[in-house]
Amino acid sequence: MQTKQKSRSGVERPKKMKNLIFYRNVEMFLSLVKTMKEQKASFKVSHSKYTTSIILPDNSKINFILRRYKDKVFMANRMIEKDLKEHPKFEEIKNGDYSTKNFAIKNGIGNCAYNEVINIDISSAYATTLKAQGLINDNTFRMLQHLEKHERLPAMGMLAKRSLIFDYKDGECVDTQLSLGENRQIFFFLIQKVEECIRQCKDISGEWYLFHWVDGIFIKNDIPVNLLQKIERKLEEYGYKYKYEKVLNFELTRKREILSIKMNKNGEDKIYTFNDSNLQENFQTLVRCLEDMEVSQAEDTIREGVSITPDVERLEFDGTIDYSAWVESSNVGTPF
Repeated sequence: MQTKQKSRSGVERPKKMKNLIFYRNVEMFLSLVKTMKEQKASFKVSHSKYTTSIILPDNSKINFILRRYKDKVFMANRMIEKDLKEHPKFEEIKNGDYSTKNFAIKNGIGNCAYNEVINIDISSAYATTLKAQGLINDNTFRMLQHLEKHERLPAMGMLAKRSLIFDYKDGECVDTQLSLGENRQIFFFLIQKVEECIRQCKDISGEWYLFHWVDGIFIKNDIPVNLLQKIERKLEEYGYKYKYEKVLNFELTRKREILSIKMNKNGEDKIYTFNDSNLQENFQTLVRCLEDMEVSQAEDTIREGVSITPDVERLEFDGTIDYSAWVESSNVGTPF
């Protein structure tokens, strides 16, 4: 996978391979890992929400991406990080501890259905929170506002980067670890500030409250106008702009602690499913067994980075990979 080039002394040395980029393709990725394992190669695999990379010893990469983003998305992220580091409370916020819960349901709610409900959504919730808290300047905020929604969320979500890294030596997986972005807690700070506002709106809604999800609150259609006005003032206190979304055919069903909500929002059918207790972690074991490592050790490593927060961006395709096939021991499962 390498070519030769001559050094100044005339001695040939390996030429670094250019980084390759493919759209995330599970079969292609697994086939490549299989080949490298068979060849007893040393390499690393890094997996995050948007990118899965095979990293070679010369640090060149083969990237499998979920979606290709324009340069302005990465530029916006760099602008955010620059502004953050210039803020006097950057270190204090970065080292804080914040809740990442950003959804809730009316206590004791059972099966119910409504022809129409009210949904109030905060516009550009996380970008506006950055600006309202003085963490970014006007120029950076304008840059974020010029991005499409599907671009703006990753530009900010990169702050919370979490990568699962597998280290291969001579074709064998010898270690796994989590790599967490240094600004991860700042993104959680944003989540907590939005949730703080939404929960105050929930309290104002009282008996008309149904549930909220990330930056949107759903309320019964017959809520008194004066309460809606109080909610609007609360949103404005936090510096948020908001919009009313049309929601029809709202239906909530319960199966023990699991709640499923169906609705038609702005002409699009949507489904929300979550645990009513809000305590069950969204935990999916990515590694069942690693060579020369106890199963419990591997699972503990993964659990440290698991978030119970619903995705802030609902992707059409999540590129899910079953990792067990390419890290399990030959005496446990069926290897390559």
